[in-house]
Parts: sequence; structure tokens; C-alpha cells
Amino acid sequence: MKRIELHTHLEGSVTPARLVALAERHGLSSLPADCLTDDGSAYRYEGFLGFLDLFRKVTLLLKTPADFHQVALDLGDQLADDDVGYAEVMVSYGVLQKREIDPRPVQAALWDAAQQVAETRGVTLRFLPDAVRQWGLDPALRAWEAAADCGRALGVVGFGLGGDESNGPAGDFVRLFRDVKAEGLGVSIHAGEVPSMGPDALASVKQAVFDCGADRIGHGVAAAAAPDLLALLAAAGTFVEMCPGSNVLTGAVDTLADHPLRAFLAAGVPCCLNTDDRTLFGLDLTGEYAAAAQSLALTEKETAAMAAGARLAAFDTVPD
Repeated sequence: MKRIELHTHLEGSVTPARLVALAERHGLSSLPADCLTDDGSAYRYEGFLGFLDLFRKVTLLLKTPADFHQVALDLGDQLADDDVGYAEVMVSYGVLQKREIDPRPVQAALWDAAQQVAETRGVTLRFLPDAVRQWGLDPALRAWEAAADCGRALGVVGFGLGGDESNGPAGDFVRLFRDVKAEGLGVSIHAGEVPSMGPDALASVKQAVFDCGADRIGHGVAAAAAPDLLALLAAAGTFVEMCPGSNVLTGAVDTLADHPLRAFLAAGVPCCLNTDDRTLFGLDLTGEYAAAAQSLALTEKETAAMAAGARLAAFDTVPD
């Protein structure tokens, strides 16, 4: 069975070679030197704030539908090489609109690329537009309006919420996700990504699931500190998109051995592994599962259960 990935950001999949090409196209040829290692083969940054700055610089180079089309084709190649057959790819409509870029023609270009990827590489791409929580409800509603306009006809299968959890409680977006649910699309919300938020991180998870009705949450690592919350997630059947390698690289957990994946599995919370920002972090799904097997004693039986769970949690039908 091909792997399934449910949590990967399109903007985090820009390859170093594509970064250089986009910089040349848009007259920003000096920018790659700020982002890449000396040999140009990988990205570099220092700490989580450094990563956020890197992400911002990369998104500055995504200006036109043609840019997004090429990045989606590149992602299709990466996924095929990584033995991933189905992926739901997050696209920040909130960032696009902040930069005064209409997401609708971008989504049309992404859907065209998805059809090409399916034909040439055998990979199914579906898309999860999202809003930026710290910018408030009104911009989030505008992002959702654009996503609803595109709909399943252009590969949109859900809507999400990302950004700074400490400055945008999920509970502020109940109205938004009520509309998403009414449209028949899935809801995936970043929640509990930063355990250092303490009780606020647990509140973020609870609001995402029980106020906003999230079908899935991204990361969720903070919930491991509260067995009662893990039990609630298991009872609700909330699927968790876990990103262990990302959590280590952003400092959410100190080492992979410290990652709370086993606590989620022990509590019966359905989950799978994901890359989050695969090229910016230098990760692939093959490596994530191999690392979890080595550092967290993830078994083949547990890996198979994750694959089955991800198939059920996907917001569209996963091809056989």
C-alpha cells in the first residue's frame, strides 16, 4: 500500500532548485543566499524564529499561479519518490490574501498540476486551504469564502487554521468552522503544537475539537500531558496528524525519543506520521517512519494501523 500524508504544507515543499529559479524569475536573485547552505543543496536556519523567517522568505517568491503550479508538480515528484500515493496539501489562503493575491486562480493552477501529477506519477493530490489565526476572524472568513468558491471541483477537500496559537484561540473561529462543516468539507486545525504554552495549549486542543468540531488536529503534542484529554480525543475519534521530525526541529520536543507518540497510541488516539514542511526541514515520510521505528519502537503492526486510520481520516476517497 502506498503511504498517505495528511499534513504537509505546499509552501514548505519548495525545493532549493525551485527557490533559485523563482528568485531569478522575480528579480530576487540575492535571496537564495540567505536561505540555503553554501552548496545550495539544503535550507538553513537557526531556531524556530529563524525557521519562521525562512518560511516567510520562501513564500515571498510564490507570486503567480504558474509559480504554484510548478511547486505542486515538484511536490508530486517528491511524493512519488517517497512512495506516497495520496496527500492532502495545505495552502495558506490567508497569506495569499494578505499579499493581495487572489487564491482562486492559484487553486485552479494547483488543480491542473494535481491532474498532471496523477497521470504522470500516480499520486493523488488534494488541498486544504487555511487561514492565519492571529489575523482574526474576518480575514479567515474571506479565506474560507475563496476556498468555498473553489470547492471540490478544484480539489479543495477541507479547510484549516494555522499560525500562532497563543494569539489566536481556536474558539474565536467557531462561526467559520460551522460554515465549513455545512459545506460538507473536512476541518483540520493546528492545535497543541507548542507544549510550552502550558494550560493554554490544552485549551487550544479542546477548543479545536469540542468547539470547532475539528475532524483532525495537527501536531497535538501538548495533549500528552493530560491523560484525561487523550481519553477524550480517543472517545471522539479525533485523528491527530503527528509530525515528530518537525516537532524536534522547531523545539517543541527536545529529541525524537522524547516525542509523545507512544502516549497517543497507548490511549487509543488515531494518528499517522507526516513531514509538515518536507523540503524546508529536509524530511521525507520514509525517514519519519524509519526514525520512529528506531527511536520510539514503532512496530510494523502500528504502522499498518496508522495507514488504515489515515485512509479513514482522509477528506476524500483514497485510491486503492
